[in-house]
Amino acid sequence: PQMIHWIKHLLLFWLMAANKTDSPARRAEILRLVKKIDDYMAIPAYIILLIFGVTMWLWHWPLGSSWIITSLVLTLILAAMGVAFGPFMKRWIRIAGEGPDGPESHRLPSLTRALTIWWSIFVVAVPVVLYFMVFKPVFW
Repeated sequence: PQMIHWIKHLLLFWLMAANKTDSPARRAEILRLVKKIDDYMAIPAYIILLIFGVTMWLWHWPLGSSWIITSLVLTLILAAMGVAFGPFMKRWIRIAGEGPDGPESHRLPSLTRALTIWWSIFVVAVPVVLYFMVFKPVFW
């Protein structure tokens, strides 16, 4: 999971590079690559992380532990964001590939901003969940 976190960091920079390019075809290709890496590496890693987290809870820690509840809530939020991310990314790739003359090209800046914020939340939230799982802080 830590390696996937660093890949997410790198993908954030790739997204920023895609936003800077003037070529719609190049932008769409970079975005397709980012989506493919996310689909084949990050999503399976998050599923494994969730399985290990639930297994830890079932074997040893009571459900009432504040770090488990907090981790599960954050994980469920990330999972919901991940489910919504796929269609959002496909739409962004399509609009980015159409170029400045596309029918929805006016939406590209707002989609770019939203996706950058979305990705930043992932980059911050995943190590927070890992921190909770490793150090088990008590919140209440």
